[in-house]
Amino acid sequence: MQLAIALSLLTLQPPVGFVSHYPMIPEGADVYGESGATVALVRAPWELIQPSEDEWLPEVIDEQLAWAEAEDVRLIYVVEAGPAHCANWVRELVREAGQTMVGADGGAASDPSIFSPVYVARMDDFVRRVVTEIRQRDTNGRVIAYNNGCEWWYPSDLTFSELDRAAFEREMAHRYGSVRAAREAWGLQPEGAVERPPVVFDGAGAVDTFGQLVDLRARVDASWCTPYEEALAVEPGTAYTFSAQVRTEDDLSGGALLQIAWLKPGSQPPIAITDSERVRTGGEWRTVSVTAEPPAGADRAWLHLKSQLRGTVEFRNVAFRSASDGTTNLAPPIPAAGGKEEGLWGFSPWAAGVEEALVSERGDGALRTRYSPTLSDSPSARWVEDWFDFTGNAVAEFIGHVADVIRDAAPGAPIVTYLTFSFAAPFNWDYSYQHNIHPWRVFSARHYEGLGMQLAAADGDFHHITAGVDMVKHQGEPWLIDLQDFTAGVWIGSQAMTRTTLSGIASGARGVVYYCWWGTPDYDFYNVWPDGELEAMLSAGRDLLARCEGGAPAVDVAILHPMTVPYAGRGEPDPGRFMLLYKALRRLGLGIRIVASPSEVPASMPFLTLADVPADLPAQVRRSTEKGNTPPMFKFLGPPESVEALAARLAERLGAPVPEGPETFPWISSSGERSQLPLE
Repeated sequence: MQLAIALSLLTLQPPVGFVSHYPMIPEGADVYGESGATVALVRAPWELIQPSEDEWLPEVIDEQLAWAEAEDVRLIYVVEAGPAHCANWVRELVREAGQTMVGADGGAASDPSIFSPVYVARMDDFVRRVVTEIRQRDTNGRVIAYNNGCEWWYPSDLTFSELDRAAFEREMAHRYGSVRAAREAWGLQPEGAVERPPVVFDGAGAVDTFGQLVDLRARVDASWCTPYEEALAVEPGTAYTFSAQVRTEDDLSGGALLQIAWLKPGSQPPIAITDSERVRTGGEWRTVSVTAEPPAGADRAWLHLKSQLRGTVEFRNVAFRSASDGTTNLAPPIPAAGGKEEGLWGFSPWAAGVEEALVSERGDGALRTRYSPTLSDSPSARWVEDWFDFTGNAVAEFIGHVADVIRDAAPGAPIVTYLTFSFAAPFNWDYSYQHNIHPWRVFSARHYEGLGMQLAAADGDFHHITAGVDMVKHQGEPWLIDLQDFTAGVWIGSQAMTRTTLSGIASGARGVVYYCWWGTPDYDFYNVWPDGELEAMLSAGRDLLARCEGGAPAVDVAILHPMTVPYAGRGEPDPGRFMLLYKALRRLGLGIRIVASPSEVPASMPFLTLADVPADLPAQVRRSTEKGNTPPMFKFLGPPESVEALAARLAERLGAPVPEGPETFPWISSSGERSQLPLE
């Protein structure tokens, strides 16, 4: 393969390194090579290189190439030109043309639509020009591959533009034969245009719930709040705790939360917002609180008791106290209905799909919000399924298009994707649909020399890594890109990150790029761990990559991913059972292929589904982020006995004994010999 040819430049130096923001962030640049890294992933940022239509400033490329020469590392270039990295002058052109992403309320977002002709034409020009520039300046062959962009996402709640609708209509007219036939298939009256279904995400990222799509009319955002003009005075450097008892009933969607909006003199809107967790209590009273210090410049706090819930929410015993005076309640009291102080808490109906269904009440020392719209004609499941099938494929094609433009400018150059949000696909697939990123769609839509995925462990649970690799390794050469622990960041420690690294390689990854060398709090590897630990992790990764050279992971069993569009109770609403199945098979030391369809399974391979997980085996999960700044990830809380019990049942069925000792990974050497790779 082209990738193997290019990487042969790294004789006896398997590709292991970091995302480096050099020269924009130069910290530690002069000792990068001493870490044992053999590659660095560097950026070619559109805004920096082409800050206006008539400017071209490629000097950053010269600095990066000179740095790579000095540190004796090879470079993988991220060509940053996707919607999230669109140059500001192009954003302005896109905005003027009305071709940005658009929210459900019709408001224009800052990023361009992938269907914007204005954006795509200028993006293509930049990609061709910058890749040509890199090739001409790389006289010493330091560049071994390209990433076709990064930070890929196309948020589903920002796909309400006419460009999105028109593209969807073209695709559905082709799929069904006519617009009329498409509408009839969705249970709509045949007359009219093809529209995107009026659904948005609710709860994606919530701690104890799986995100679901809901009818737009089910969404509400309403607050009981203190008067803006009489916001409470706060002191800088002092922590404040906002608390209340909360009770929710109906619990059809959404949740309730407390919010502190921080103000500075004359500020409108707030300069910062601090939210509590969003809760649903099932009819029980629960104490909810949030503690925070005012951000720099803030001198007042505007308090909100928020309902974002289809159902009933009640608040009582509200308090706002400073850490320096924990006895004084600064929050105004909640009066009885008709009381003289009734105006101290006002009601603000910020948004409601059905305005007349939103009711506010006072009484019995509580503030009450009720939202109960009648939704007898919500969009059909087929309509929603077709929409997300279309957007998922469209994003995959767009990412592939960028790769095609790079390949056109640099024939024969390997392209390794940098597919952000890949980490969500195995166990957090509400994020996958929320952001329209599906690795198997991307990798089957275009040919890449390296399937680079942003993958992350969850508090050291490396199965998040191995499952990501197991989803795509039958489509090409997986790479671990942006490797990190998304719950504890670098603070998970070198031992856990080394196991994370080795598990990914043992499951089939061909290269490792960590995020990052320096520049992001909680994710900086440089100068954090005790001396020698970083070097030892990279050495272990290089050694295992070298040992695996020429071989391939064994694949013994296939499992069907339960992922479907999370709408109206469809699919598996809790990833715990799928995590349990995966962990049980890994416990048996079997090589796994995760498939999106039974048609992907070879005829001779054992094939399992969630039907093979007995209902009596509990599989509790919870999303959590302790330090990282990324979306929380589901963690398997067990009980561990469930894994052992399921492993024992599957061992009997598959004829594979339960191994003793720690988990190992099956590997087939270049000579065809099978062995088990331990994580050492």
